Order: sequence, then structure tokens, then C-alpha cells
Amino acid sequence: MDFEQALVHELSTIPALNGKVFPLSAKEGTNPPFILYVSSEGKKIQTLAGYNDIKEVNATIHIVTQTYDELKNLVKQVVDKLASFFGRAIGIGGPLVKSYEYNEPSEDFNEELDFHSSSIDIKVNL
Repeated sequence: MDFEQALVHELSTIPALNGKVFPLSAKEGTNPPFILYVSSEGKKIQTLAGYNDIKEVNATIHIVTQTYDELKNLVKQVVDKLASFFGRAIGIGGPLVKSYEYNEPSEDFNEELDFHSSSIDIKVNL
């Protein structure tokens, strides 16, 4: 299981988000709440001795909800879930997270769709 698969597995354990974690975009008509994420393969860390076995992966998590109260509740659950990654293998047989950090979640409201959203940038070393 790679990082993205493990991320989806972990976020899907939040009851309101089970089956509602998508890469890049959700299908038209998907009702909130749901998560969109953007990630990459990451990059190897280089030291004076050359590249080592540690990989740095950056990802952005977008939480979309119908109400502001629901957004605040889910942001807390997602941040708590992400923080739990530190020092453990995530997913089922997934990578060991050696370090984890995140930026303060930003919030937005889409008037056209009447959705509230929050974005969280994370960085993990595997």
C-alpha cells in the first residue's frame, strides 16, 4: 500500500467520510461532506552522503461540507487523524510515517455551490 492508498484508507475511517475521499475532484452530484486530496510520489531526501531511504511527501487535503459547524467538526477530526500518523505505519501494510507536520487549516465558502471548505497542507517523511 503506497502513501495515497494509506491516506485514503485512514481518512475513510472517519464515519462521515467513508467512501467519500477522492483524488483531485469528486464526481458531479457528490453531496458533502467529502474530501479531495492532491499528493505526489514525493522526493528522496539528500544528505552529504547522498540520497537516503527517507522520502518526503507533500499533500493537500480539501474538506468540503454543507455547513460551517460541520466543517469545524470534520477539520478537527481530520487534523486529529493526520496527527495520529506520526511514528506508525498507516493504512494496511502501508508506509511508516517518520515525521509529520501540517500548516494551519484555511477556510473558504463557495457561494455558487453553497459549500464550506477547508484546506490543510501536510508534509510527511516516510
